[in-house]
Amino acid sequence: MMAYEIELKARVKAEDVDRVKKALVDIPTAQYHGINNKFDIYWSQTEDGEPLFRTRREITEEGPHVLFTAKPSKSKDSIGIEENKELEYVAPDNQWDSILEFYSGIGLQVCRLKWKKGFDFTFTIDGFKIHAELLDVRYLGWFLEMEICLDSLEGVDKEAADKALRKALAMVEISEEAIEPTGYNKMLIAIGHDKG
Repeated sequence: MMAYEIELKARVKAEDVDRVKKALVDIPTAQYHGINNKFDIYWSQTEDGEPLFRTRREITEEGPHVLFTAKPSKSKDSIGIEENKELEYVAPDNQWDSILEFYSGIGLQVCRLKWKKGFDFTFTIDGFKIHAELLDVRYLGWFLEMEICLDSLEGVDKEAADKALRKALAMVEISEEAIEPTGYNKMLIAIGHDKG
């Protein structure tokens, strides 16, 4: 499946996690989807190369599954709002070991590892369905990720989508100064934890 995302992530202080979680629950259209755990493996042609794609083992309230993601195009504005084109598909969790064996067997290398766990929400702001996750990213701390997923960017008012994300951020009382423009992988590399 191909999708387009307009997204942001913002840092959340550990002492604010419960408050932000309650604020997300209190958004009038909010639905809480439970706890999720994600383990990401990024694959490259070399151990220190740029990732070609990601395999994710995800455990949610609905059960475990494997998600494959490639991002053939990404852009980011000056304060950290991202626009991505993503190719994704899902496989059953019982295929995880075979998937790892396959990619290793064709010569691909693990170039990054990442663990995230937290809480999953959806809500609607100004006509945009927003998927939000309040996540503890191992070694980096807590973040609020919010994204608007679209089948196409054609006819989409990107400025209005951006405003909806910022409005949601304000509704949970997180300052725009908390928006983090640096990707998790770059942050993990900077502190020497890109491989766990």
